[in-house]
Amino acid sequence: MATYTTYDQVGKKESVADIISDITPFDTPAFTMFKNEKVTARTFSWLEDSLASAGANAAVEGADATMATLIDAVERTNNTQILTKGFQVSATADAIGTYGRAKETAHQLAKALKEIKRDAEYAMVGVDQAAVAGSGGVARQMASVINQITTAVDAGANPTDALTEAKLLQAGETAYNNGSDVDTLMIKPGDAQIVAGFSASAGRNREIAQGKTLVNAIDLYVDVASVH
Repeated sequence: MATYTTYDQVGKKESVADIISDITPFDTPAFTMFKNEKVTARTFSWLEDSLASAGANAAVEGADATMATLIDAVERTNNTQILTKGFQVSATADAIGTYGRAKETAHQLAKALKEIKRDAEYAMVGVDQAAVAGSGGVARQMASVINQITTAVDAGANPTDALTEAKLLQAGETAYNNGSDVDTLMIKPGDAQIVAGFSASAGRNREIAQGKTLVNAIDLYVDVASVH
């Protein structure tokens, strides 16, 4: 007599996890850290001013003051950019029972909002994007961050040259000398292992606690310099 098995059964229930796992990296550090500014026009402008270079400054007692040449502030401008994600879900798709979400529209909306944030991050720091004024038939684009930096330091003459700690320190120094108080340095995922390797350089000490786990990552890189 043959045994009746599940392979013979009809009408078996599915076994499906009632959760949807998102496997796409979703970190948007630049978009998250940058401050927001409400604007009311297609373009937004701001003013940058600077001090005269430091130098010898000694005057003869009783002498008339010498009038310095004043420097005007510089107006910077960037465009606003419209980011959209369109999708359409039928009423029936929202009505039927589904795993991992109550309503298909809500699930797709949550995904679209995350995708817009990733697109905004890409436009700001993920691509060398020039400003486009736009028109009735051309999309307006903002200038990416790299196109708003007037003094650049790269990893070498060849764009494929590897990142080094010396170049990282040079970038921080150059930024400071050009008026930036740097507190965060952002790197692409492909260079994360290079930065983590800084701890293995000669003359470095790295304390490993009593635990048995060694984490090969640097979340905080502290550069201490003294000014005399």
